[in-house]
Parts: sequence; structure tokens; C-alpha cells
Amino acid sequence: MTALLLGSAQAKVVEYDLTIDTLGTTIAGATVDSLAIDGQIPAPTLRATLGDTLRVTFRNRLKVPASIHWHGLLLPGDQDGVPYLNTAPILPEQSFTYNFPIIQAGTFWYHSHTDMQIQRGVYGSIVLAESTAHDAHGGHASALQEEVILFSDWTNESPTRVLENLKKDDDYYAFKKNNVQSWDKVIAGGQPTLQARFNQSLTRMGPMDLADVAYDAFLANGEEIAQIDVKTQSASEMKLRLINGSTSSYFDVEYAGGLMRIVAADGQPVAPINVKRLRMATAETYDVIVPLIKGKAFEMRATSFDGSGYSSTFIGEGERVAAPTIPRPNLLLQGHAMHSAGDASTEHSMDHPAGHSMDHSADHSMDHSTDHSMDHSTGHSTNHAVNVPEANSDHSAHKMPATSVAHSQHDSHAPPVAQHESAVTKVKTIDHLTSYESLLSLVDTTLPADRPTRVVALELTGNMQRYVWSFNGLTQREDPRLSVEAGDNVRLELSNSTMMHHPIHLHGHFFRVINGQGERSPLKHTVDVPPMGRVVIEFAASEDQDWLFHCHNQYHMKSGMNRVISYVDSSQLDAAMEQAILPMRRWYSRNSLRAQRNVLGIDYSIMDERHSFLVEADHALETARDNFELRTSYSYQLSRFTAPFVSMERRRHEDGEQDTRVFAGLRMTLPLFIDSEIGIDDAGDARIELGSGLQLTRRFVLDWRWNTDEEYRLGVGFNLSKRTAIVFGKDSDFGTGFGVSYLF
Repeated sequence: MTALLLGSAQAKVVEYDLTIDTLGTTIAGATVDSLAIDGQIPAPTLRATLGDTLRVTFRNRLKVPASIHWHGLLLPGDQDGVPYLNTAPILPEQSFTYNFPIIQAGTFWYHSHTDMQIQRGVYGSIVLAESTAHDAHGGHASALQEEVILFSDWTNESPTRVLENLKKDDDYYAFKKNNVQSWDKVIAGGQPTLQARFNQSLTRMGPMDLADVAYDAFLANGEEIAQIDVKTQSASEMKLRLINGSTSSYFDVEYAGGLMRIVAADGQPVAPINVKRLRMATAETYDVIVPLIKGKAFEMRATSFDGSGYSSTFIGEGERVAAPTIPRPNLLLQGHAMHSAGDASTEHSMDHPAGHSMDHSADHSMDHSTDHSMDHSTGHSTNHAVNVPEANSDHSAHKMPATSVAHSQHDSHAPPVAQHESAVTKVKTIDHLTSYESLLSLVDTTLPADRPTRVVALELTGNMQRYVWSFNGLTQREDPRLSVEAGDNVRLELSNSTMMHHPIHLHGHFFRVINGQGERSPLKHTVDVPPMGRVVIEFAASEDQDWLFHCHNQYHMKSGMNRVISYVDSSQLDAAMEQAILPMRRWYSRNSLRAQRNVLGIDYSIMDERHSFLVEADHALETARDNFELRTSYSYQLSRFTAPFVSMERRRHEDGEQDTRVFAGLRMTLPLFIDSEIGIDDAGDARIELGSGLQLTRRFVLDWRWNTDEEYRLGVGFNLSKRTAIVFGKDSDFGTGFGVSYLF
């Protein structure tokens, strides 16, 4: 890495010269070909100061195109780094130089926006400092030691293979994580879990899992166990810039040395909040101040919120003090009612210095300021930010802080100053911050009252069985843009109808999160929309051309949850560009081979978000060896639960006669997750078919199928892995037998 500083002391050109290349990396016991910037994972931290110009050259030594997006930075559109949309991709053996003014301060990060390169290591942190006159929180420049901790997730599988596996089986990685929500666990949980599963099955809402992927490791600054040394042994506090740079993980962050004092969220200053545990959605950043004690090394632990693992960062030298272990959440009891309450919190006067070590043995006896208790057995507070509209929707003049103002407006605004300190007389203490309702901006963030407001309702939708994610039931391929008018205020009402969290990110803008704080609603660039939850955000449409808006879970984004915010009079988005920004791969296969003593069967399917082509073939291996069944079909997924189809069946059974029938009809998923098919053949005869699969235990599976032609199939499988199983089945046409099955 080469870094140069050019220009005057007040305004510099800060230059970096970086190389993107492959790197053999050993993590979690395996060596894989990863991707790295200047031989580092994460990439080098880039630093600049408000008023500087940042000039960064990336040289691509890969055999494929690459790109760099500046997450959370306000900059000209052609510097945003989304290949083909607003910046050219960096082709193999070529370079690209990004050049833009720094008009904000805070903690941000950069990463590839090409394919799944972020999962393989192309990401790094950005620290943008205030001027020497003010720090990022309205006071004088801080003398605290500052350090970056960049959290990430790591898989030794190819990210492409991970997505293929998710397309083959919606709970593919639950087996590896031991998170299979089988009926033996439901029954063992008694009436509460039985009732929860029954209610979910009636509404066709599948069992909940907090994370799709079983990761091999979770990292902090590229290591499973990281170390940060204290430079001044007499220091009592340190500022940590926390970045969730993961591909698809949420982290619960806890510090062993006492409470963390949040002072900024997504690079934006907020009124201080003391937290014991902090939920960080994918792509969010928080600045926190933590206490130090000489001779102690306190652990900062970031636990994946599905309980599948964590990273550790020890801060200080001396005796190591571990952070608490967070129990795995009880997924069987988490459903529609899991987001009904607020963060458990209590307010403490500023007379007690925030961030200093506290006796946590007393934490659970605090008099909570809300009536909502916290279920410590699951490691969660009970709310995940179902935001409420502000009581006063009248927007006064727009006054955004300098750290968040668009580049075209920067010169007319000064940094927030100490006059705002009087507005914050108490520091709230929260056991587990999982929502945004306590975030309070230091400045008035209301949008201009003289602008028209456009309200857009966006439902976050998905089909977990096909692993397709979308807005309003339509993927990026089907509905690529959301048009806005320059000069409008745009209010997005985000409603999540899925059982997954979605970290929603808007490029090139900051938006207000409408969280009940009125004119002090916080500004963010990424917002968590929880399962079955609702979040309202709004922003001033003050840019031009085209900006990406998407779920920052990269596997969700690559499966359709993506839009382009297009400014009507200046958009460059045409049909060719729409095609260019689509994920490279559209079609995925889901195939299985079944070899039993009595029958050899193969199912082969290929599908995108709507279309499915399926071939099913069975051939007898015992009696009547020339007997067979062959079925080919096409279906179109109208909705998550409904798909019209046409099919052709050809068969020969014991009587030796061959039979061909053509069907047309409807496939539906019924309550209790019963798959149904109603069809009429070319002779006008109707047939109804029902079937289902039941996960009895982690390894045992029961499958059944029956139709009105008096045909049936009953099978039991014992999963050796998620791909391979020992099976026993009885078929009305092919008899009974043991064997093996393989998913491919």
C-alpha cells in the first residue's frame, strides 16, 4: 500500500495505491484461495480528514472483474462503485482511480460490489476525522486512543456453492449448525412450542432461523482472536470504531470491562447511550467508548445472533477477562410475537461518568423504565425495532449536520457544536440494544417542509423454499427500479412479511429512521427490518441519476432483493444497464438421486424466481424390471403458495401396457405445509395429489405422497449429511426397499 498526502495542512489530497489479488488463507483449519487487498484481510484502513480529497487507485490482479463501493460515503454518483450502474468495473489487469472530496466525518467501510467477492475478503474500514477544531460529537478533538474493530464472517466453502446449496434446500445449513427445528424438539418443549409450531404451520410460515449460512469462523480484524494494545497505560477509556463488515451476519457485541457508551451510529453523532450488549446488523457501524483498567485485558466478543459462534478481541494487556457467553436463542418460541416490546433500559444521570466499569451483578435488578422484561435465557431483549410514526409529521426547515449533508449542500453547514450538549442531561442505560428507538440525533434532522412528500410502501417478501427474496413480491429482474423526483421528500414504509432479518441499505444518501424521537430522529445509511416488523425511513431526494437500494445480506441481494433508486429527469438506467447489473447467474438446479433395492429414481429440476422445469424418472430394479414412470413438467410461481403447471406422464406397469397422459392444473401449498396438486388430464379426468415432508429428528425424515389414482409413496430417511441419506420406502407401483439418496 502506498499512501501520499498532498496539499496544504487544511485541505489535502490523500492518495492510496492498492492491489486486489488472490491470497492463500488458512482459517478454521482449512486453506482456501481468498481475495485480498494488498495481501490483507481485512483490507488496509483508509484515513482522511473532513475537507480532504481522497484519491484511491485499485489495481486488479484477478482473472475476473472487481469493484469497490464506499459504504455510507456521500460522493458523486460515478464514484459510488456499483459496476455498470454508475462506475465501470475494474477489469482484469487494469486499474481504476476513485477521486472524491471528503464532506463528512465518521466510521465507514469499503467493499467489493462484484459477485460474492465480499465473502472472500474484499472489504476494509474507512476512518474520516473531523477538523482539529471539533471532534465527531460536538466537542473539542478527543485525545482518546481510537481503534477499529471490523467484524466479519468466514466460510471455507465457495460463496457460489453456498448460494447453490441455499437454492437446493432452504434449511441446508441448519443441519451443520444443529439448528434443525425437528418435531422431537417441538414435542419436548411442551404446549408452548407445540402451539407455536401449529400456529406457524396454519399460516404457512416456516420454522424460523436467524441466519441462512453455517459459517466456519467469525472474525475481528481478520482473526478469530484479535488483540488491541493500550498505548498509554494510564488511559481510562478507549474509543472503538465498530464495523459489521460481514456478508450476512448479525452480531451481539458485549464488552467484559463494563458498559459501552455509544456516541455515533453509521458515522452520525448521537446522544450518548450506555449499553451492556449491542445488536449490530450487517453493514452497520457504531462508535463506542469503553473503560480500561491497567493490568486487565477485556474481551470484546461479537456473537453471531443465531448462537453459532463468535469472535474475540482482547483490549489491553494483562489478565484476560472474558465476556459472558450468550445462550443460543430458542428458535422454537420465536415467531410472530417476538417483537412486541421495547429495550430494557434505565436512565442514569450524567453525574456518573458513562462507560466506566460497573458491577454487573446488579444489572438485572435495575428498575427498568419500561414494562418490558428481558428473556435472558434466549440472549435477546424482546423488541427488534417496530418503529412508530412521529406524533408531529410537520417538517420544519431541513437542518442536517455537516457529517451527513450531501456534497452539493456541504458548504452551507457547520459541524454540530457544544450548544447541543444541554439537550442531553441523562444517559440511558440499556441491557441489550436491538432497536433504534433510543437513538437520538444531536441535531434537528427534519426534512424541508416546503417539498412535496412521496410515500412508498415496500413489503419485504421472500420464498424461503425457493430461496428467492424480493420487494412487493417482485425481484430485481422483474421490477428493477423505484423512481423518485429530485426535490421531493421520499418516505419509505418498509414492512417485513418474512421470518428473516433484512439489513436495508441506500447508496449515496442518509435517511431518517422514524423512531419516535421527532425532529431528532437519527440518520442512518443501513437499517434492520426485523421479521414481521415495520420500519419507516425518509430522505431528501437531493441527488441525481441512479443509486442502489438493497438488502445487505449478500445472499438475499443476489437472490432478488434489490432496486435502483432512479431520479426521473436524470436517470441513466436503460434496458442494457438493467441487464448488466443483474446477478450473473439466473438458473439454479435442485436434483436428487435415489437408489433402492427395488427402484432407481432421479429428480432433476432447473428454476429461476418464477419458472421451474422438472423431470422425474423411476425405473424398477426388482419385479417387472421394464416398468418405469417418467414425468416432465413446467410450472410458473404466481405467488409463494401458488403455481399453475402443465405436465406429461408416461409409464409402464405390471400389465406391460404403456400409458401417456397430459395434465394441466394448479399446485398449492396448503396450511400445515401440505403440498397439493389439482390437475385435469387430456381425457378430462381430474386427479388430486397430496404430499408432505416431516422432520422427525435432526436426522430422521418422513416423506409421503398420495393421489386419487390410488397411488402412494411412503419413505423414511436417515440423514448422514445434508446431501446423503439412508432411505427406506414403500411405493404402490414399485414395492418396498432400502437404499441411499443423494442431493446434488
